[in-house]
Amino acid sequence: MIKTNIFGYRRGIFAGLVLFGLAMMQGATAQMYPMDSRQGMSGEELFPTCAFCHGTQGQGGPALDAPALAGMEAWYVERQLHNFRNRIRGTHYDDVPGVQMSIVSGMVRNDATIKNIAEYIEDMEPGAPPELARGEVAGTDRPFIWRSKYAALQHPSEPDVAKGEEIYVSACIACHGINGNGNVLLGSPKLVNQTDWYMERQLQYFRDGIRGADPSDVYGPQMALFAKTLADEQAIADVVAYIMTL
Repeated sequence: MIKTNIFGYRRGIFAGLVLFGLAMMQGATAQMYPMDSRQGMSGEELFPTCAFCHGTQGQGGPALDAPALAGMEAWYVERQLHNFRNRIRGTHYDDVPGVQMSIVSGMVRNDATIKNIAEYIEDMEPGAPPELARGEVAGTDRPFIWRSKYAALQHPSEPDVAKGEEIYVSACIACHGINGNGNVLLGSPKLVNQTDWYMERQLQYFRDGIRGADPSDVYGPQMALFAKTLADEQAIADVVAYIMTL
């Protein structure tokens, strides 16, 4: 395993504690709904907690390394929230944002609440500019909150979209579709409307066993197998660059 820089790891844990505090505040409302209840918090009630990291419009929060959520399919959001809550995802110490999500997901008390927030996110309009701290809006540059090899993708050359297309056609298109819109029957999420840095890091995680290695993760191992076929970080940059054109 790759050990995270201690300073960066502590910063990540501190951020996680902040999120835990937010979760506890909303948790008082969540406790109204037992685990086996068919009722839960509404997505509108719960999303302000998500917005702390993911942006008020679900556009992603680069300052806290949070991916864009707006327009993400409800079935995929549900699956990931279940994975975080059940500790199938977000347990590896090199996945600092994932660890934070595994902490916060405890407030998503029951399946009804998960369904509600997932449907709310799916109905959000994607495409708003990424949000930084204190409500500032910036471009695609992001200040990382921890130091590790996963804080940035290192590739020697500018991404080659043509090479990325070759990779996508040979390995991605069968599951994620010609336009990157995904396939619910195959459990493959859409890739459009997502940020390049998030997709790059997830491919690294799948490749290195940080994500998709848990035996309870039904779909993760499939992505892990694909990620391991990518020759290097240049290949990751290339295929993600092509996805960004879809």
